[in-house]
Amino acid sequence: MSMTNRGVGGFFGGLLRLAHPGPAAACTALTVMAGWSAAQRQGLPQDEIRAPLARAAAAMFLGQISTGSLNDYFDRRSDAVHQPYKPIVRQEVSAAAALVFAVSTGVAALALARCRGRALFRVMSLGLASGWAYDAGLSRTPLSWLPFVSGIMTVPWTGTTAVRARVERGVWMTAIAGVLGFGLHLANSGPDIARDKLAGRRNLPVILGPGATRDGTHLSLTAGVLMVLGSTPKEGRTLAAAGAAGCLGLLALDRRLNRFRRTPGGHPFVLPVLAAGLLSAGWLAGAARRG
Repeated sequence: MSMTNRGVGGFFGGLLRLAHPGPAAACTALTVMAGWSAAQRQGLPQDEIRAPLARAAAAMFLGQISTGSLNDYFDRRSDAVHQPYKPIVRQEVSAAAALVFAVSTGVAALALARCRGRALFRVMSLGLASGWAYDAGLSRTPLSWLPFVSGIMTVPWTGTTAVRARVERGVWMTAIAGVLGFGLHLANSGPDIARDKLAGRRNLPVILGPGATRDGTHLSLTAGVLMVLGSTPKEGRTLAAAGAAGCLGLLALDRRLNRFRRTPGGHPFVLPVLAAGLLSAGWLAGAARRG
């Protein structure tokens, strides 16, 4: 039986929502910026980095789509009660189709990364394994932060590894990404505390509670600000400071609004995500400057 036009449109619309393209695009942008930044600081020719960076960006985008859609697959029973607007629950996409979509995009991400060599393949494998481990069960435990942090850590390394640039401050890059990843985990999972409690989950935000989770988000991102300002080369500190100022301004606004409940189409963690994005942009732009 062939699908009607409305059925086909609903299916592909459901796949789009299943993919969570917003977070995927954000991680992809950070991948590109990290690769560009490292290449600029090292003076690599632009025409030599375009193709590998485009490949890495595509791999990151597909990997994030895989992680997001697999999360919806594993959460489908809980979503049926607490988030009935999700595409699997609305039967826009079947659970089997969602699983195939998640696995196939993940395999495609690994294949693209392998085209650039073993180093990038290893980084992408770690990132994808972190996302899948989070989806498959760790997101429901006190270790919920661990795969989220390790996955975010791989994002800037994906870009720098793709262009094969020497990273002068690799420890700082890893540490900053980890601190931001921890804050973003709290920002992402905090609005679901009530739902997760009802589902019997014991992830870190559930243990901390709403107030401490919100405070932890802001403290983690503020720590990221201090780390960025302390590690950026002097020739790039103005750009880093601009990103840091934007980050702190958005955190102040988020604290003032005090929004902490997820509604259909509403995302109270957007401001912390934008804050981390501004900080990252300033950090990587500043790190690209050569004396």
